[in-house]
Amino acid sequence: MGARAGGFALPSYTITGDTTLANRAACLVVSVAYRLAPEHPYPAANEDVWAALKWLSRRTEINADPRRIAVGGDSAGGLLAAWAAQKARAEGLPLSMQVLLYPNLDATASSKSWRELGTGTYGLRRDDMLDWYDAYLPPGIDRTDPQVSPAYATDFAGLAPALIITAEFDPLRDEGNEYAAKLRDAGVPINHYCWPGMIHGLLSVAGVIDAGTLLIERVSNALRSAFCR
Repeated sequence: MGARAGGFALPSYTITGDTTLANRAACLVVSVAYRLAPEHPYPAANEDVWAALKWLSRRTEINADPRRIAVGGDSAGGLLAAWAAQKARAEGLPLSMQVLLYPNLDATASSKSWRELGTGTYGLRRDDMLDWYDAYLPPGIDRTDPQVSPAYATDFAGLAPALIITAEFDPLRDEGNEYAAKLRDAGVPINHYCWPGMIHGLLSVAGVIDAGTLLIERVSNALRSAFCR
């Protein structure tokens, strides 16, 4: 039998290109179809992602190496991936990498980039995002709780190495940029790139514009490197 492959747990409601990532990164990709609000509000999605991550860490029969696991996602999946990386550290589950692609990290949507770019001109409206958070979060939930908004964690030391991609004209840009800075300040190995001229959802245009295809290459290269350590 060949060597076991690294596993990439991918909260996958919005992310595309799973097969391409698997082929180019030479790893297993476990696509997590987590439950969605409003039928299944918080913390249903968190519970599903954590259950999938624990399952992957124990499943040698699918030829996955439990010593080489990464977690990642884009947009809302990035929120869940960032939260899962924080929980994995707390639970002693080692991760090789976290991949956060233009992630939601702050349920208050209060950043400067939200105020400046969240008009709908660049694909996302702040009012819509707040409505989505209202559907996702039950009444009374603190939106600055790190389990809801990973950006509000107070301790980032010891988290998994990260690849964080943000986009110049994405309303989510600032929360991703600031999260990358917090990880760097805490000594976490971090590769962060803010894509010039791009908007939210860059991965979904792979094969249509060069930047989307280049993003898949960047993620694949990062995963291969992480799993070879």
